[in-house]
Amino acid sequence: MAIKKPTRRVMPVGEASMTLMGNQDTRNKGDSTSRKKGECITFWVTEEQKQEMSTYAAEHNTTVSRIIIEGLEIRMGKGQSL
Repeated sequence: MAIKKPTRRVMPVGEASMTLMGNQDTRNKGDSTSRKKGECITFWVTEEQKQEMSTYAAEHNTTVSRIIIEGLEIRMGKGQSL
């Protein structure tokens, strides 16, 4: 029985940019090891607020992101996460 050889897939080659940033792959970036997909949001806090949040999170063995998400869920009336 004949063995079928794999066929290499070749992506179309575009013109290279003059800068490194211009050549980056922004469509398929990252790896597939993340726990779940979601959206990233950014907001501003004072240095004092950031330090307080980081300290609180460390003392309670959690992350600042988790605290923010739980606070928003409580504020929006979607129940309390554990």
